[in-house]
Amino acid sequence: MSLRARISKSLRNRYRLVILNDENFEERFSVKLTKPIVFTVVAGGSLLLVIATTFIIAFTPLREYIPGYSSTELKRLAIQNARLADSLQQQLAYTDQYLKTIQAVINGEIEVDKDSVNIRQLTEENKKKIDLSIGKYDSLLRYEIEQEEMYNLQPISREQFIAALLLFRPVKGSVIQGFDSESKRYHIEIATGNGEAVKSVLDGTVIYSEFNPTWNYIVIIQHANDLISVYRNLAFPLKRKGQNVQTGEVLSFVESSKEADSRPIFAFELWQKGQPINPQLFINF
Repeated sequence: MSLRARISKSLRNRYRLVILNDENFEERFSVKLTKPIVFTVVAGGSLLLVIATTFIIAFTPLREYIPGYSSTELKRLAIQNARLADSLQQQLAYTDQYLKTIQAVINGEIEVDKDSVNIRQLTEENKKKIDLSIGKYDSLLRYEIEQEEMYNLQPISREQFIAALLLFRPVKGSVIQGFDSESKRYHIEIATGNGEAVKSVLDGTVIYSEFNPTWNYIVIIQHANDLISVYRNLAFPLKRKGQNVQTGEVLSFVESSKEADSRPIFAFELWQKGQPINPQLFINF
């Protein structure tokens, strides 16, 4: 008998799968099988098992228990954290550049437009050129506008803000060197007593509090309407960068003079929208 005939006969042979009761050998279940049927059943079962496993892994939360597989929530949080870190990095770069610009202006490395320094003087010159006499119709128009705008809050201009600016005196003492835009000296120097307290001129946030080789410790405060106040020659700062301060709150103390016959010097300056302004126009020292 040839090999092909033996294989064909083997495939046609029938077998019986019988399940018996072990106690009395009673036949409970039996089925006739052939090798092709067994092969088909095993192959079909294996295929169904593979399909079911693939479906469970792909479409059910059980896939998160597979070692090395990250969950969808974890991926979402990772993307969100990456975006947040990128935003914080950009904000940090912007803040650092802002502080570097302020420091460069304070150190005199950036030129300042002289025409915008003495605002009070320019305002007085403009007033002399304009006829401000009030007529009959002008008074009626003013009254109508005041009635219409009585409850209409509008943002104030830079000139209006400076004109209405009321600042707390930062330190007790006498001014020995004033503001001079021509020589690019944008601060005033005040002779005080040893250990004199330095106070904030207005509510704001500390944006700079570091040591300077020339002026000891320097504190810079950001106020509303882009107003910045600078306090120089401090013994040690009581406020750190990022802290909020209130009007009249103590920031530090003036650095004591090393010479017995001289008084400590405190330097102070004001900036508004990137332009220096004379502190003596707004503070009675």
